[in-house]
Amino acid sequence: MARIETIVAAQPPTAPEPARPRWRIAHDVFLKIMAIAHLGWALWEWAAIMGIVPPIDEPGRTNLPRQGAALFFAAFDPVAAVGLWLGSTWGTATWLVVTFARILIHTGYAGIFGWTGPWTIAQVAAVAIYLALFFLAERADREAKKRRRRMETA
Repeated sequence: MARIETIVAAQPPTAPEPARPRWRIAHDVFLKIMAIAHLGWALWEWAAIMGIVPPIDEPGRTNLPRQGAALFFAAFDPVAAVGLWLGSTWGTATWLVVTFARILIHTGYAGIFGWTGPWTIAQVAAVAIYLALFFLAERADREAKKRRRRMETA
């Protein structure tokens, strides 16, 4: 009967897994942070719908459009959070739709929903950070792929 060490030693050596670029890691960490934030916002929206806490943006506003927006965000924020946590493209797309909807209702429809400057600025900054990290991560991935190809041909 063969010993475990000889079976492992008989297998061909495998190439070590290439290290992930730093920008890709930063991009993934940012998506995880945004997932946690959106899950928190979704829980807050659900608590506001149930009457446990006041709405985030303006506690005195409980008009019909605000209630509809609360239901929209309560439904789609958890979906975006799960998708972002998993790192899927549909999660990122859902997050961008939810984020742009939040920006739109607080800027284009400020008369109905109220202007929340800090929230809107935070949303715009999150999209800007995401885009910067995405492009830097993609560039780092392309450069790593080029280096691997050069190493394979050499």
